Amino acid sequence: MGEISLFDRLKEGNINNCYQYLDQATFGGEALVQYINTLLYYAISINCENDIKNHPIIVINAIKNIIADSRDKPSKILLKYGLDILIEEKVRDDNQYLINIESSGPSSTVFVGSLEDAIQANDWGKAKMLTAKIFLASDRSRAILDTIADLGLQDIESNALFIFHILRAFHFKQKKSQVWAYACCLINILKSKSLPGPHSKKDIDPGTLIDSIASNNDPELLLTFAAISRLWDDEYVRERSYKREISHWLYKNKSSIEKNNIDRAKIAIDQNLDYDNYINIAERIISEGSSFEYISKRIVELEAIRYFAKTKPKKNLYYYINQIMIS
Repeated sequence: MGEISLFDRLKEGNINNCYQYLDQATFGGEALVQYINTLLYYAISINCENDIKNHPIIVINAIKNIIADSRDKPSKILLKYGLDILIEEKVRDDNQYLINIESSGPSSTVFVGSLEDAIQANDWGKAKMLTAKIFLASDRSRAILDTIADLGLQDIESNALFIFHILRAFHFKQKKSQVWAYACCLINILKSKSLPGPHSKKDIDPGTLIDSIASNNDPELLLTFAAISRLWDDEYVRERSYKREISHWLYKNKSSIEKNNIDRAKIAIDQNLDYDNYINIAERIISEGSSFEYISKRIVELEAIRYFAKTKPKKNLYYYINQIMIS
């Protein structure tokens, strides 16, 4: 009999059986990498019908990024929280669908354009079938994930946060054997809402509006802006398409983004809070939180603040952290 994995233990639903993996992960190194990798893979495999912005993959990827501040001595509180939000979730059987498509035998050539047409037409049954065929024909390449993400970004408002986190989650030590589950997760999320279609490119980039974001009291806007900023700055095969959609969204929302409504003169500094220690703040959020939804939302917001603090260190983000701690 093979060794039972953390993934299998999570499926069993008994959290006590998962603690041996948690204990090993707290020592850092490869055990930590494998632990986080499994949490990410499990998160994208679950049947999630909640609000897309509360999807566990967003929370687990945010935790992964915060833990990176102390990889040698990772926070056990944060690592355990990953177990807590996944332990009772049921997972899909994605492989059976793929096996059925593969066993149906060779098919005529399938083009990516046909998949794009099916998605734009909101024909998700056909889209999933074409996704499977293209995936198999491409030797199970991750390119199918990039293609679906490209289309999803036509609706920045709804999908940018999720798409950023799922792409970054896959980038973290994920295996070729897991590509299909990631593609199925993305399809399941996007099919809940029709896509508007491609937009024209505009001459604007996230860097031109960062000052306005730091002065705008809108956590949802902060999350979306952090996601598109990272998608813009990272390297992707389809980055030209990504930037086209991002630039259009920025152009359309420029006036509302520039409505500054934070009075910086009235921001009170909490002397008992180390604003640069995101692990400690995240641990406080977990210890003081009243529900998974409350905690997860604030951890994701905190991770977005952490991103801006590290890439734009001169921006004052104390207001946002204060709001997380008192709301």
